[in-house]
Amino acid sequence: MTDALVNRGSATCACTVALLLGLVLTPVTRAYEAPTKLTAVARFYSLGVGEVRCASPAEWRADAYSTRFLAYTNIRKEYIVLAPDVCDAALGVASRDIPAWKRALGALVLVHEAFHLRRWRFQRDEGKVECQAIVYFTDAAQRLGASDAEANNLYPYALAWHWRRMQLFPWYDDPACVIPPWIPPNP
Repeated sequence: MTDALVNRGSATCACTVALLLGLVLTPVTRAYEAPTKLTAVARFYSLGVGEVRCASPAEWRADAYSTRFLAYTNIRKEYIVLAPDVCDAALGVASRDIPAWKRALGALVLVHEAFHLRRWRFQRDEGKVECQAIVYFTDAAQRLGASDAEANNLYPYALAWHWRRMQLFPWYDDPACVIPPWIPPNP
């Protein structure tokens, strides 16, 4: 009877050690959502490169970049990660349930990050990338589902975000950038 208990104890111990080793050695994987709509729009501007990932609130809080950024691009592995609010706003750019400033921010950030994935000489130049994001803003908003009129209504919010970013972070400014003017709607 004692031998049976010892063998059972050894088997239990071996199973416990194997389970612990499995937990320690198993790589941590993230379960980001990858909305096809956002990836399609981003790939249009990146010329077919990359994937857009939307972080859950828990994933975003655990991410090292979440305290400083609204999104980031991994150029080497070719993906974009958007904060949950930015992702929701980009997906809902045509929705009146989301404030206009958030929808504008979502579209602007998505296009900005997409230009970081584009294989061009300015890929890592924040000023050039930000310039392209504001230049293509209304086109991007339409690709995300906004009407022409709604994209034009969101543009002043995108301009405000663009100018604010340049004030806070001078390296986002490209002095050679030609920013399209806002055309007010006809009364």
